[in-house]
Formats: sequence, structure tokens, C-alpha cells
Amino acid sequence: MASSRTNYRTDDARSTSTTGSLKRKRGSELKFYAVRAGHAPGIYHTWPDCLAQVKGFKKAVFKSFTSLTEAEAYLASPTATTKSSKSSTSPQKFYAVRSGRVPGVYDDWATALAQITGWTKPKHKSFGTRAEAEAYIRGGVPDDGADGSVSELDAPSSVTCVPSEPAPKRARSHIDDPFGLDLPLGHQPLPFDAEDGFDRRLVLDEATGELRFKTDDEMNAVKVRVTQAQLGEPLHVWTDGACRSNGKKNAIAGVGVFFGVNDPRNVSEPLKGPRQTNQRAELTALKRALDICPLHRPVVIFSDSNYAINCVTTWYENWKRNGWVSSSRKPVENRDLVEEVVAKIEQRKAAGTTTVFEWVKGHSNDPGNVAADMLAVRGAGVV
Repeated sequence: MASSRTNYRTDDARSTSTTGSLKRKRGSELKFYAVRAGHAPGIYHTWPDCLAQVKGFKKAVFKSFTSLTEAEAYLASPTATTKSSKSSTSPQKFYAVRSGRVPGVYDDWATALAQITGWTKPKHKSFGTRAEAEAYIRGGVPDDGADGSVSELDAPSSVTCVPSEPAPKRARSHIDDPFGLDLPLGHQPLPFDAEDGFDRRLVLDEATGELRFKTDDEMNAVKVRVTQAQLGEPLHVWTDGACRSNGKKNAIAGVGVFFGVNDPRNVSEPLKGPRQTNQRAELTALKRALDICPLHRPVVIFSDSNYAINCVTTWYENWKRNGWVSSSRKPVENRDLVEEVVAKIEQRKAAGTTTVFEWVKGHSNDPGNVAADMLAVRGAGVV
């Protein structure tokens, strides 16, 4: 869906924000932000207040000063000397998002940015015409980089919104902001997934004492920390697997995970891989539930599969001691999934979090089990 184009104009494209994405010490220099053209023109003492007046305002004009007198003089001066951060005469650009939250063609960078921020390996590119952008969406225009890479946009740097991409080899001291401001690391607006005022993409380099982007390994690392005793009830989750034509070559299996009615965490998806069996679907459902459950939250997982529960709570210990050979001296079936689920249980245990599995009788009108079964059946494409 295309949206209206918004232009931002600033007389100080390198204004420094007083609000940091990481908790930093404030500088000793006081800033005054003069908004000449915005929602409410005037002088503001903090960058967030200033940003609120210019964000979404067409051709906003603003500048930062170190004294109130200069800011007042700027507001009283003629407007003819302002510099535009994005000329109104610049050619129209169309931003094509091939892989993102809502793929499509957008005619402004801010809306396109919202579709790719936090999305794993997004694909996007800017074009001079809508026809070229639409051709790119359909696959008619190849990516410039390797498959799965992020194409460069002729707009603010796409590195800011792709946490899955490797960090630059040389640490950058500034990063382009979606509003056209060249801001230092730690001063740009927080990404959508920021928690407690921290930008998880950044880290303080112990060697240089400066901020830098995290590497892929640092971004994907699971940080185990000691927490206080968990308060409240544990998270209750129901899982199920379904497989039509189970045991046959044309079998198709599905996975269901139920957190609650209309809960966005619910899972209904086909079983991945060439081996389509009910048992693999049941084990995969346990894995998907643990993928989604917060590491710090106790969880009780209800399943109607004694096989899946025993695999990850009891049997695996003997299998592991015996070199993953069953009592019948045959290789253990579904070893890969069993090991993945057990690894997640151990990871939660190391974090001081409990993981409990409870068996529930299938097709016994248990609301959670019925819902999980419906999700699994739908994942198998039966309905």
C-alpha cells in the first residue's frame, strides 16, 4: 500500500540528539531546538519534544542552538536562507519491499522502513519509476547482491533496520536517521523492538570505549542471567501434531501450538522436511512452543503425545548413554528433534526457569487440546 510522501527539512542536518538509544551520560552543553515550521513552531529544550513537532510535518524546518538568544533570533529571521535536507525538486522515488512485513511499493522511505525494521533478511530497493519497482516485486528485476542479502536503498542507510546483517568492519560514529538527520550512534530514535530504553543492536566496545554495532554472533547469542524468583502463574501452552495418510509416501503433517484465543503467538504450519510423520509433528510442536516462550518465564506444556513427552523427559537419557541406539539396537528415530527440544529445556534450566510437560487425553473436549488439534490439522492442509 502506497502512502503519501513526507519531506523533512532541517537547517542543521547534523544536530545532536539529547536522547540516546543507550543510557549515556549527558553532555555539558545545553541545546535549544528551534522549530520554524512544524506542528507547533517554537523553542524546545529536548530532542524528543522537537522531533514530535517535525515528524509527519511536510517540509519541516528546524535547527539546534547552544543559546536561547540564537534560537529566538533564528525564529524571528527570514525563512529564505534555510537548507533542505531533501530538496522538493528531487525526483520521485519508489521503494519496493520484496521481503518484509507487508511487501509492496511505497512512495516514501518512512513507510518502507516500517516494513523492514526488525525483519530477518529483508529485500528492498529504490527505483525511479513505479513500473520498475513493481517489476522488482514480481521478481523481474534481480537483486544486486547475493541471494538473501539486502539491496541498498538510495535513501537513509538500510543498515539501521537490519539487525540480522553483519556489523560493519569499521565502527561508524554516525548513522543516518529515517528523518534525514545524520545522528551519532546511541542518539538515533529507538527501534521498534527496544526494551527499557536500550537499542539491542549496539554495544560498548571495551577496547575502544566507543559504541559499535554488534556482530551476528553477538546478536544471536542467548544471554543467560540470574533473575529473581518468578512471580505469578507459569505460561500454559497446548501443542499437537497431525498427519494425514500417516505412514504413507504421500503423508502431509501439520504443527499446532495454542497459547490462547486469537493469541498472535499461536502456530498453525506445515511440518518442514521430507519426513512427514505424526511423531515428528508432535516433537516439532514442542520445539515451536519453546521457540516462542520467553526464556525467563516458567512454562507448562500440555500434549496428548506420551511419545513426545517421554522422548524429551526420560528416554533421551538412556539413548544418550547408549550412543543414541534404542533397546532394539536400532538408531533412535527423530533424534534430531529430540536433541533440539532437550537443548532448549537445558537452556531454560540454566536460566533458572522451569519447563513442565503434562499429558492430556486427546479428543476429550479439553479446550486447549481441541484448539491445538485444530491448528495442527489446519497446518496439514486438511481444512
